[in-house]
Amino acid sequence: MNEESGKPDIVLGMHACHGCTSGGTAVIPHLPGAHHVADYILATAKLDLGIELDQLQLNKLCYLVNGFTLRERDKPAFHNNVEAWRYGPVVPAVYETYRIYRNEPITALDLCRTSLTDKHAISKRWEELVKIIGQEVAAIAYGVIKEYGKYTGWELVDMTHKKHTPWKKAYRPGHNNIIPTDAIRRFYRKLKPDDQYR
Repeated sequence: MNEESGKPDIVLGMHACHGCTSGGTAVIPHLPGAHHVADYILATAKLDLGIELDQLQLNKLCYLVNGFTLRERDKPAFHNNVEAWRYGPVVPAVYETYRIYRNEPITALDLCRTSLTDKHAISKRWEELVKIIGQEVAAIAYGVIKEYGKYTGWELVDMTHKKHTPWKKAYRPGHNNIIPTDAIRRFYRKLKPDDQYR
């Protein structure tokens, strides 16, 4: 965080925080990365709702945030692709980062390895993440976490595997096909405001 401007430090396409950097050397795209949205989900789930998430839940929640953001804002929550894997929609970058946890609860935010038990550090990082992903996406994500964070990863897999979902249309056994953003947008636009996957 830049002390003078109060804005997050951006260094050659990387987000700098608490003395660490993560990312490549490319210019930051106009949308945040899925890691920012994932970190926001983890921090909000832990701080506000007392929920611990595993990587399967986190991937499904990232997908749901993206879908509801497409419905509400007509643009994705993050610039990364979503793919149709055997166990549902997956953001490969998020999966690769958190797969070390397997089925166990995730214990640290990715970008800075801030422990989810350090409430002060998480609160500070949460404020930075809201600035990065924006108030609208943060509000949509909060609603998704509140509604769907209570489900296990396997329950979320079942929900996203239902007939006519974008995953169902894109999935081919043995292939990790990209789920087209337009397909996700169309699906979520058809949902009524209080429709759920259930």
